[in-house]
Amino acid sequence: MSTAFFSYIESLALRTWPAETEEYHNGWFFRASGGITRRANSIWTSDGTGPWQLDDARPKMAEAFYRKHLLPLRYHISDASPAGLDAWLERQGYAKETPCSVMIADTDEVCERTEASRNTKIKTVVQHRHDPAWVEHFIHMEGFKSEAAGFYDGLFHRVKPDKGFVSLIDGERCVGAGMAVAEDGWAGFVNVVIHPQERGCGLGKLLLHELAQWSRDHGASRLYLQVMNDNAPAIRLYSSTGYKRLYGFHYRTQTSS
Repeated sequence: MSTAFFSYIESLALRTWPAETEEYHNGWFFRASGGITRRANSIWTSDGTGPWQLDDARPKMAEAFYRKHLLPLRYHISDASPAGLDAWLERQGYAKETPCSVMIADTDEVCERTEASRNTKIKTVVQHRHDPAWVEHFIHMEGFKSEAAGFYDGLFHRVKPDKGFVSLIDGERCVGAGMAVAEDGWAGFVNVVIHPQERGCGLGKLLLHELAQWSRDHGASRLYLQVMNDNAPAIRLYSSTGYKRLYGFHYRTQTSS
């Protein structure tokens, strides 16, 4: 696969997670959102350009941007970032954080591999927009602080492509949730979570099935997602449903001097 293809997938993923404030600088996006999530508070550098140039002016511009927003200077580095940028940041003392993988799959294959997970006991609810209850359930299952609800509410409103919000309901209790964003024949899955007390019971495959079905209904023949490399259970789940690793990314964060 080419760097240009990696950059294309990175561009799709960028639009699933729009920051509160974004500035475009010659292929890069400076992103700030009050410090909630690395993705929404880092410099997107996956423009697929050539080697890193030491005289590039963007790092100095980034310093001013993040100083203004009272945030640490953090870079999102992927296999589509300029060659040599990651090594340069390492030499400057930037700490490497949160290695992740981007995985892709065929929508029909995921639907087929997860078909057996369908469960008449579990009610599936699919919404084309989120509501306060969906956000509350998601925050609770992830174990996030309630203060994060405002950020996620704003995030979901800012997503422009078609989006679907799936909930798995067991009786009166939400036991799983996930979001799919469809664009240009692809769909990305984000904010995928199963209730901690229900993990390992097959609900993950059911949730993926419902998200893949929604994606197929909205014109997406291919799927992608991002997963942290230390999340072995999630990687096993995704691999079992047809996902394969495409490339990796991580963050580089400026450390205190």
